[in-house]
Amino acid sequence: MSNFQVMPHFNLLSETKRLIRSSSKDAAKLRRLAWRKVSMNIEYFEKFELELELGLKKTAAASVKQFVNSFENDDEIKSWVWNYLPNLEKNRHSCIRYEIFIDLVYPLLKKGFESKDYNSTLWLGKLIQNVYQTKGIFEELGSNVEMDFFRICYEIDPNVEEGKELLLQSILNWLSHCVHEWPSGILYGMNGASIEQCQDIRSEANFAKLLASKERELSFINDFLVKLTEYELRLNKASKSDS
Repeated sequence: MSNFQVMPHFNLLSETKRLIRSSSKDAAKLRRLAWRKVSMNIEYFEKFELELELGLKKTAAASVKQFVNSFENDDEIKSWVWNYLPNLEKNRHSCIRYEIFIDLVYPLLKKGFESKDYNSTLWLGKLIQNVYQTKGIFEELGSNVEMDFFRICYEIDPNVEEGKELLLQSILNWLSHCVHEWPSGILYGMNGASIEQCQDIRSEANFAKLLASKERELSFINDFLVKLTEYELRLNKASKSDS
C-alpha cells in the first residue's frame, strides 16, 4: 500500500479543476494540500465509520483503536485533528467517539488551551459534552463549563465573530435556565438566586446585551432584566420583613 493518501474530506475533483485554473505556484500549494506522506492508516478510520453505520459496535471499537495506534508522532496527530474537527459530525449526544477524543483530540486541545491558543480553547467549548463525560478531564481543565471556554476565547481575541456568537448563545441559554420557572422566581443553578447571585446574573445579562445585535436577542435580555428586577424587589421585601 502506498504511503501517499488523500486527506480526509478532501474533494479531489474540485481541487483538480482549481489546479487547471491556478498558476504554477498555486498549483504546487494545492498539491501539497491534497496529498501528504503519512504513516497513519486512514482506512482504519473509514472502516470504523462504516461499521458504526452498520451497527457493528465491537468491530468498530477495534477499528478505531487500530486507527489511533497507526499514528507515529504528534505532528501526524496535529495535522489530522485540525483537518478532522471542522468537518466532524457529532453524534446524538453531541460528542465525538471516546477513543478519538481522549487519544488524539484532547491532548492537542489541552496543550493549546494551556498556551492560550484560541482555536484549541474554542473547540474545548464546542466539545464540552466530551469534557463532562470523560472522567477527570473537567477537573483537569479547571472545572470550566462551556461558557467559560468561550469567555476565555473572547478575552484572547474579542474580534472573532464565531467565538463572540458562541459566547452570546451560551449566556442566553444560561439566562433561559435562570428564568424558566418564572414567575415562581429566578434560578441560580438549581436553587433560587440570592440577592448577591442576582448581581452576578445581572452582570451576565448586561454583558450579553453588549454582544447581542438581533432584535429578538435584545428583546429577550430586556424582558429578562425586568423580571430580574422584580425578583430582586421580592427578595429585598422579604429580607426587610424578616428583620
